[in-house]
Amino acid sequence: MMKLFVVAFLLLLQLHQTTTKHDHQTKSNGLMIKMIHRDSRKSPLYDPKLTLEDRVRRMNMRSEARISQLLIDNNLEKNVDAFQIIPFDGYEFLVPLKIGTPPVPQILAMDTGSLLLWVHCGYTEGGERSPYPLYVYSHSSSYIEDVLCETPMCELIMLKGKCGRDSKRCEYTYRYVTGMTRGNLASEVFTFQSPNGTDVTMNKRLMFGCSSIRSKGADRVSGILGLSKRAISLISQLNHTGFSYCIGNINDEDYDSNTLVLGGEPIIMEDSTPMFMVIGKYYITLEKISVGDKFLDINSSIFKRVNYEGGMVVDSGTTSTYLPDIAFNKLKEEIRFVIGTTLKEHISSRQGELCYRGTINQDLKFFPTIAFHFVENAILKFDPQNLFRQDETDYFCLSAVQSTDSDWLSQKLPFSILGIWAQQFNYIAFDINMMRMSFTKIDCDVLYD
Repeated sequence: MMKLFVVAFLLLLQLHQTTTKHDHQTKSNGLMIKMIHRDSRKSPLYDPKLTLEDRVRRMNMRSEARISQLLIDNNLEKNVDAFQIIPFDGYEFLVPLKIGTPPVPQILAMDTGSLLLWVHCGYTEGGERSPYPLYVYSHSSSYIEDVLCETPMCELIMLKGKCGRDSKRCEYTYRYVTGMTRGNLASEVFTFQSPNGTDVTMNKRLMFGCSSIRSKGADRVSGILGLSKRAISLISQLNHTGFSYCIGNINDEDYDSNTLVLGGEPIIMEDSTPMFMVIGKYYITLEKISVGDKFLDINSSIFKRVNYEGGMVVDSGTTSTYLPDIAFNKLKEEIRFVIGTTLKEHISSRQGELCYRGTINQDLKFFPTIAFHFVENAILKFDPQNLFRQDETDYFCLSAVQSTDSDWLSQKLPFSILGIWAQQFNYIAFDINMMRMSFTKIDCDVLYD
């Protein structure tokens, strides 16, 4: 019955889009925005010289940097007066947009864990230069410094804004593991790019951070598009009830249907689960894991958040998924049992990593479905590509899911992570009003005109 409902829903969605091509809307009347994976051929960061092994290694490095930041943020929960340290090095998806009048093209990193939309502007210090032109606020006729110090917006606990030396403008400083962004809050006209390449200008000015410091962690992007739930965030400014995104095949350098949807009523189906916030991050609660028809013998209490530990953060910047050591080892051993002797194990350079000779597409065609079961019966089902990675052309590894106590981590993770690799081939909706999250397995192409 559920399968019939999903098919009917997708057909209705496609029909609706056929009749509303002029306004680039989804069924929920949200604004559809193009997203680009950083390793895509259409990414300004794309390097054609990188081998498959190089890309996997760089993904792991970015993921490690992101995790270091998430650990710092988790510790901040114990001190509500501390300002937020924004993750920066770990990001996977880019959002092209334009800012100002006349509009200047920029490329921002999409981050579900950041509260602020900020852009490098004017004179900048340090860091690598973005391939996009620098936005100079003094050249824009629509730039206004209308966010003043000693106002509630400037004095948010997580912002810690202060008065400028010679003005009443709101100045801020964000620090992160590899650097910082410092500047002032202002408002400006923003224009986003729809999936078919059409420009969509916001009908209201957006508050943003005009950064005068280019961090070493900037890595050639123009800034951050923060999607956290805060009064200063993009979602709150647009008075939207939430946002959603659809992630396709990350491994395909030519894939072009990754989509971010701002606003509208998120498409919540039966498989939704409650979510909660921890220092600006979106968390949900895992209960069970199944492989085929078999549920693994795992006590669900290890997934719950108690005393600053537990829970699963749904993150747009971490590549791999991380499970408590007990859960990971039981999943790993069940996978080894299912595969048996049909494939030859490959000895990985990473201690304890499960690898096999062959290719994912060819040798795991009939692999049983692995699923995460969340509170209130929400289910996220995985294809082999969600959990395994083709590290080389002749072998693949269970590297897209790891233990929170992995040897390479600087310390044991006190929480689980649902990484972006596991989110492939899904439409994921964040309903801010109801504080619920849903997973719908679809081909992202159905969201396009």
